[in-house]
Amino acid sequence: MATFSPPIHERSTIELIGIKNSSVDYWQQDAIDQARAELFKRGVGREEEQKWLDEWAEEHKQAEIELQQQREKNAVESYTLTEMLLSFATAPFMIISRSNWGQSLWSLKSGNYKLKFKQRLILLITGTCFWILFFWLITKFY
Repeated sequence: MATFSPPIHERSTIELIGIKNSSVDYWQQDAIDQARAELFKRGVGREEEQKWLDEWAEEHKQAEIELQQQREKNAVESYTLTEMLLSFATAPFMIISRSNWGQSLWSLKSGNYKLKFKQRLILLITGTCFWILFFWLITKFY
């Protein structure tokens, strides 16, 4: 029998229910078996266990709803004018140094910031083109 830190028998009933109802992807089979035995020893019935499982399922469902609402909100979030000007003005430096104030393009995309992703991409391209044209004109006329 494997020992765990803290030992299975010292854990709270709620922790034991979580261990018992998890998979071997998260806990060793020995820990799951020990949790099952400890719950039986404590006299925890299926009703109490199911109460906690239902509560966790409801919390998970609520968290999923909140995450989806946040992703919908993120999709239409925009940069302020100041942020856009800063991004435009520093575009080539951001590309060359790979430093991003705020979030990178890829983290914007993964966070469902659709509008910010498009804005950042356009600002990086146009800002870089502006600076290339600016320096080309300076070298051509001076």
